[in-house]
Amino acid sequence: MEGKLSILYICFVCLNIACCEEINLYGDAGQAYSVEAYLGHPHQKLKLLVDTGSTTLAIASYARQNSKEYFHPDNSSSIYDSGKSVQAEYSQGMWSGRLVSDFIQFPSLPTIPEVRSDIALITQSHKFFMNGSGWQGLLGLAYLPVGAWGDGVVVESWLDSVDRTLHKQISFYLKLCGPISISNSTHYGYFKMIDDHKPVKPIKTFRTPILRKRWYEVGVISIRVLSPVNTSPNDSQIVRDTVNVPDEDMCLKLNAEKSIVDSGTTNIRLPDNLYRQVVDELKNVYRNSQVFILDEFWYQGEAGCWPEPQVWTLPWLAIDLLSADADNQYFTLEIPPQNYMRVVGVYNSSDKTGTVSEYCYKLGLEAGGSETVLGYTAMEGLQVLFNRSAGWIGWQTSDCGTKARITGPYNVTKSLKDTCQLIRPVSEVAISIRAAQWALCAISLIAAAVLIYLLAPCIKTFFVRRLPSSQQISLSQAALVEQDNA
Repeated sequence: MEGKLSILYICFVCLNIACCEEINLYGDAGQAYSVEAYLGHPHQKLKLLVDTGSTTLAIASYARQNSKEYFHPDNSSSIYDSGKSVQAEYSQGMWSGRLVSDFIQFPSLPTIPEVRSDIALITQSHKFFMNGSGWQGLLGLAYLPVGAWGDGVVVESWLDSVDRTLHKQISFYLKLCGPISISNSTHYGYFKMIDDHKPVKPIKTFRTPILRKRWYEVGVISIRVLSPVNTSPNDSQIVRDTVNVPDEDMCLKLNAEKSIVDSGTTNIRLPDNLYRQVVDELKNVYRNSQVFILDEFWYQGEAGCWPEPQVWTLPWLAIDLLSADADNQYFTLEIPPQNYMRVVGVYNSSDKTGTVSEYCYKLGLEAGGSETVLGYTAMEGLQVLFNRSAGWIGWQTSDCGTKARITGPYNVTKSLKDTCQLIRPVSEVAISIRAAQWALCAISLIAAAVLIYLLAPCIKTFFVRRLPSSQQISLSQAALVEQDNA
């Protein structure tokens, strides 16, 4: 079996090279997708997890229990150490370290030059490098407000460094293909950069607006289990409702905290009560199957193992997303069961009678408290474009992976932004300026109060004996600027 899989993989790689599209993303079960990078001078080769759910370029600088690969800062002649501490906390895990800058280059991204970028060198971590991860750091691709933090520190992202170097804004797309076959847990994909000003191929693109430029926050209108008549493998037999009337209560729950698109998260994460509702429906449908699955698989994240690879006959999932074209419009991502019934391991063990195989799976859905996260389980079999400057995410069908589909757009009678109480788009620049204005205002008020208190005796003297005009001074910085301009 292993020999056949190796031959299949080699043939697959050769076919893709012949088609002039290079595979540059890889991952093992539960480890998301990573890309190869060269850091420092001379180059040190490391693997970085491609993460749209964070911003900072963060690299391990010490050996972990399950990995001896890490960045050696003392071996780089081009590194600059700021001496400042930084840290970051995620929904699972955290790290702390120090802020440096160094050169980074991605050999599989030939259009992007080597750039000097801020790097958080991780010196301590907790539940961050999990499962013997095959990667040594994170390539954060989100916006600045969700970067690492420290006292008096602003950590620039790699994407912002690229924009600054090229003097233009660059977007990117992810084509996540999933495993090569149903009996393999290694997945692969493509990570490419896009010049926003160059024309692209005229492929049908469904766009959803980025509601807030922090994470890639979008409007998830509903998540549904499709009926069997809507999940026929033959496209000509697909029958769909003209429009699905959104469930207002579900929509409010899905977006109560935030709904984000996060390639660094494995599963589709739903608010607790909606998670139970969707999983109950899937479980009830599967009761008629001859294959028995324990509750631990459905509700507790336990793996289920079988002697043969499974061809799942479960229903498809529908994820309705707000359209960027109109407030009363949405489109639907249709996710096949091969996405959310994830193969997490293929195990072979030899005994006296021969070889015994086990194919293990986990459910690609999980409870997320009050937030919604569309992890890479919702992205496999699709091509996802992240247009950072224009503020939208484009979804396209893909020529690799599962046959996930996109349908729509569908119109409803009311504004979905109003119905679901979605936040209006606000640019990251406006957020930063507004925050700076309020901070400056507060500092000015405090400083003014302190100065008035300290200078009260001087003010009193001023009213008693006025100084000659030639000796007058101003205590206002704004006045000094005005005087210089005059």
